[in-house]
Amino acid sequence: MNTLSRLFLALGAFLAVSSGAYAWHSGDFEGVALELSVMAGAALTGGFGLLVVHRTTNQLIGQAEEPPGTAGDDEPHVGPTIWPLVFALSGAVLVVGVLVTRWALLAGAVVFVAAAAGWIHDIYRQWRHHAQPHAVPGAHIPQQGGAHDGAGV
Repeated sequence: MNTLSRLFLALGAFLAVSSGAYAWHSGDFEGVALELSVMAGAALTGGFGLLVVHRTTNQLIGQAEEPPGTAGDDEPHVGPTIWPLVFALSGAVLVVGVLVTRWALLAGAVVFVAAAAGWIHDIYRQWRHHAQPHAVPGAHIPQQGGAHDGAGV
């Protein structure tokens, strides 16, 4: 999986360079847009694959150090969101932009980036909320390496 992910990342880098060279020597914007979309897909696939390998490795190392039976469900469940629909609509607008008019291509790209940012923000917010410890009202949580608490004086 690690090797395959690196190959996808290398394919994405190659396609980024080749689409730049293709755009430089030809006036064909449709071919460049299609090549860039394949480049983005390859780069996302490779990046996600490396992320999965990294998380799985860390999880296996963490499970080896924990006593049996103490591992819980530490991954939050992401709730429903509108961003996949916005991604689909932006993809349709991108296709119209490639086939019909360049203004739609620009609008589709802007909506695509906005959908990506919104979806990542939603997921980050849910992960951050999951990572925070559940505070008990009135409980004192000592700070690590903080001020001297007066013990031993």
